[in-house]
Amino acid sequence: MARRRRLKKGPLALIVITVVAIIAIVTRCGCSQSSLTANETQARPDVVRNAVPSAVHYTPPPAGDDDQHINPESDNVIRFKSRIIPGRLREIFNDTNDLQLTAARAVGFEPIGDLHGAYHLKRPIVPISTCRYYALDTMQRMSMPYLVPEAAQLLAEIARDFQDTVRARAGADYRLRVTSMTRTDNSVARYRRRYRAATEQSCHRYGTTFDVSWARFDCRDTTRVVNLEDLKNTLAEIIYNKRNQGRCYAIYEHKSGCFHVTVRP
Repeated sequence: MARRRRLKKGPLALIVITVVAIIAIVTRCGCSQSSLTANETQARPDVVRNAVPSAVHYTPPPAGDDDQHINPESDNVIRFKSRIIPGRLREIFNDTNDLQLTAARAVGFEPIGDLHGAYHLKRPIVPISTCRYYALDTMQRMSMPYLVPEAAQLLAEIARDFQDTVRARAGADYRLRVTSMTRTDNSVARYRRRYRAATEQSCHRYGTTFDVSWARFDCRDTTRVVNLEDLKNTLAEIIYNKRNQGRCYAIYEHKSGCFHVTVRP
C-alpha cells in the first residue's frame, strides 16, 4: 500500500515542479523584456516623441522675457526679418478693455446668456470653421465659432495676409490658430472660474472679438520650418497694419500667448 501511495504522489509532485519552473521562466523573461524596452527607450528618444511636429508648440516665457528668442537656432529653422516697429509688443498693442468694449457694443449684438439666445439675435452672424488660412484650436471649445460679418472679414484678411507674407519671405506654408471667438454669459463665467484674471465685461460676448495665437502656428509643410519668433513678429506686423488703418483694436496677451483683436466700427 505504501508503494502505491508513492506512485500516486510521484506524478503529482512532478506536475507541481513543472508548473513552478514554468512560472519562474515566464517571470524572468517578462522582467528581461521590460528592462530591454526601458533601455531602448532611453537610447532612442525618437520612440517617444515625433522628430518633426505638424504644429509648432510653445510655452510662454516668464513675464518680461517676451523679446527673447523663442526657439533655439537650428540649421533646419528658417529665419527672416519682419517689419514690426522696434519695441515691446505689450507696449505697442495696449488698447484697453474699455476702449474695445465701446467698439464691440457699437458693432456687435447684445450679449446672450446661453446658446438658445443665438436664435433671437438681431445681428447676422457668420459661422467660422477651419480653412486654408486658419485652424480652430482646441481651446475654441470655450467659445462658439461665430462672429459678426465685420469681424469674420477682418479675421480672414489677417490670416490671408499672414500666410502670404510668410510664403513670400520664407517659402513656408503656415496657418494661424484661432483660440477664442464668441462667448455667452455662461461660458464667460466658466472661463473666469478657470482664469480668475479674466474680466466679466468680456468683448467676446458681442461677436466682434477673436484671439489668434502667437505661440502656436499650424505648419503645413514640415520641410520648411520657420523660427517661432519671426512668425510671432510677422503676425504682429499684420495686426499692427490693420490697427493703423483703423480696422481694429488689439491687445498682446503674454500669459495667454495670443493677440486679442476687436473689430472697430
